[in-house]
Amino acid sequence: MNNKLKRTLCGLSALVMLAGLSSCASGTEGGSSAQETSPAGEGQTADGGAEDTSADPSDPAVSVVTTRAREDIATEPVVETLGDFDLSEYSDGDVPEDYSFEAEAEKCELSGGASVIDKAFVGKFTGDGFIAVMGEGIGEMEIDFPASGSYDLTIRSASDSEDTKAQITVDGAALTTFDVPSDKFDDNKAEKVRFPEGKHKIGFKSQSSAPVYIDSFTIKPAEKIDPAQFEVSRELVNPNANEETRRLYSFLCDTYGKYILSGQYSKDNWGTESREFIEIEKLCGDYPAVQGIDLIELSPSRLRHGSGGGETAIRNAKSWWNDYGGIVTICWHWNAPDKYLYENDNEHPWWRGFYSDSTTINLGKIMNGEDQEGYDMLVQDIDSIAEYLKELEDYHVPVLWRPLHEGGGDPIWNNTWFWWGSSGGEAYKELWKLMYDRLTNYHHLNNLIWVWNGQNPAYYPGDEYCDIIGFDVYADKGDYSSKKWYYDFTKDCASSNKIVAMTENGTLFDPDAAMADGARWSYFATWNGEFTVKDAQLSGEYTSLDMWKKIYNHDRVLTLKELPDLKNYPLDSKAFLDK
Repeated sequence: MNNKLKRTLCGLSALVMLAGLSSCASGTEGGSSAQETSPAGEGQTADGGAEDTSADPSDPAVSVVTTRAREDIATEPVVETLGDFDLSEYSDGDVPEDYSFEAEAEKCELSGGASVIDKAFVGKFTGDGFIAVMGEGIGEMEIDFPASGSYDLTIRSASDSEDTKAQITVDGAALTTFDVPSDKFDDNKAEKVRFPEGKHKIGFKSQSSAPVYIDSFTIKPAEKIDPAQFEVSRELVNPNANEETRRLYSFLCDTYGKYILSGQYSKDNWGTESREFIEIEKLCGDYPAVQGIDLIELSPSRLRHGSGGGETAIRNAKSWWNDYGGIVTICWHWNAPDKYLYENDNEHPWWRGFYSDSTTINLGKIMNGEDQEGYDMLVQDIDSIAEYLKELEDYHVPVLWRPLHEGGGDPIWNNTWFWWGSSGGEAYKELWKLMYDRLTNYHHLNNLIWVWNGQNPAYYPGDEYCDIIGFDVYADKGDYSSKKWYYDFTKDCASSNKIVAMTENGTLFDPDAAMADGARWSYFATWNGEFTVKDAQLSGEYTSLDMWKKIYNHDRVLTLKELPDLKNYPLDSKAFLDK
């Protein structure tokens, strides 16, 4: 498992560091994740105790937010409408039930160094031999598919080592991956792979450094996906959620399993003025439906150090919902309180204070009562952020609120890189519950849809504390598979059906693959920087330009212009349609 690359864009002047939010980069399937950034420009119990721990207004950083003027923003009367928005189910295709195709791999066309072998060193083979593919090697065969739809591939394969993966391509483009048995030939399935009707070249290549040996394969129709698996509770965990928030959630419930919403984080929260949004609109013809925003620069310890740019986040969030009609998702790279930052330490600069390795914070001691001062500081930070979220509520902006993200790190390596996850799952869950209680019951914020992506079931706070569950996936360049493993892993964290989203990503995925195999992410949210833009243009380094265009023009991927009027979206679309 390769580690996600961490890159930092920071400019240093005599007086101040200028901001740059960089990216999470990744290795294959489950690589670690982190974002680095340089700056731009008394306790309440989790069970709802009554002690008032509101922030000290004499604090210069806190006063920035506690004195913000409240506004009563008028709205137009709601007239429920779906417009011409289509809520029909997605079709798996009409593949004949009796279709079957069997082939010996040695009949494939070979290129890139692929070869035929007739030595039985990985077990008995069928036919005249088997093929070996590695590196750029590929074996392809033209197959005439009777209909567009989902198929199951049973592949008899082997490899020399464990944890080897192979890739299936269609007409040269990556389609999906499958695990390869080690030591000897065995059957493995790539299920619910969507192939288009007609003649297409199906290929097999290694996705690992080790060679892959393929003996034969069979293609048959896949079992139809039951749409009932995408039915979720239509009640938000906050029973007092306001009307705008409930209308947005109604839309997300209606579209889950039928559509995938496009999403993008903009560099430094510049929104439509960022190169990401400019270049996506230029190439693909529209903006994404979801804008990702980070409140990192509004962390009180960063404000005290003179960072700026936080107001841009709030301004663009208000504009994206009210002026553009788009959806806002917000994360928070929470810089630890000043007490826990290293002083005058170039190796651990204050602006890396959201990383475990750049703070002295011990969340376990804070949450178990050993560090009461630290507890009070965390509450004050939450109170400060609450003021900005209140401003969004004043402007009637519902928010896909994603705090404490990536808490568990990588689920295989358990390499927690943010301080809120480094003390383990129990402390993390207590902090999540504290934040939920503070924002919901103390500050009465009713515009939040709670999105959890703790990356590990041991970090899951419970169904009653989140509405959407997600995973941040940073796959290899050019890996357009649906990332079904992550989808299923995330889905299984909850005890009831929840909407599942790809809450961050580097390389994009092919929506055909996702819809075919049931990994129907509610939305994706591509990270900024190198994953999207290179040399001020849309980059084809991680996701090819052709794939960018395919995704943003796919009939089951929603972009900004394709969103219905969310402010007037029916609270109960079924009842609305039955009128």
